[in-house]
Amino acid sequence: MQCSNCRSDTVAFAVPDDVSEFAPGSGSAAAICTSCLKVYAVESADEDADLTEVSEAFDVDEEAAVEMALVVGLLSSLALNRSKIETLLEHVEDRGVDPMLVLEELQADSSLQPAVAIGRRRSQLEQLMG
Repeated sequence: MQCSNCRSDTVAFAVPDDVSEFAPGSGSAAAICTSCLKVYAVESADEDADLTEVSEAFDVDEEAAVEMALVVGLLSSLALNRSKIETLLEHVEDRGVDPMLVLEELQADSSLQPAVAIGRRRSQLEQLMG
């Protein structure tokens, strides 16, 4: 599938039931663009989905990578998605992964052209979560 925002490839990944409420369309699968990082609802995941195809920043615990991909999808509106983002970040931290480090690595990944200013959103998240 191609991204409707930038026409780059996407990676469709499975969303575990315990976090499906945070996925676009509350579904069991979502796709993330390999360039602009937009996250979309999809009907099914790729059988061999690997989020490191998007960025090495996702080279963490598989479930934490999925949760971070969902966070990235919610960053476009911190005000509307604050509680969802906070919940997902807590899940990621519980898995022993530093979500702010993942965001920092995404920001530094020169192969990406995020639709959202990840660095600015990261700073805002740090202030909100104090």
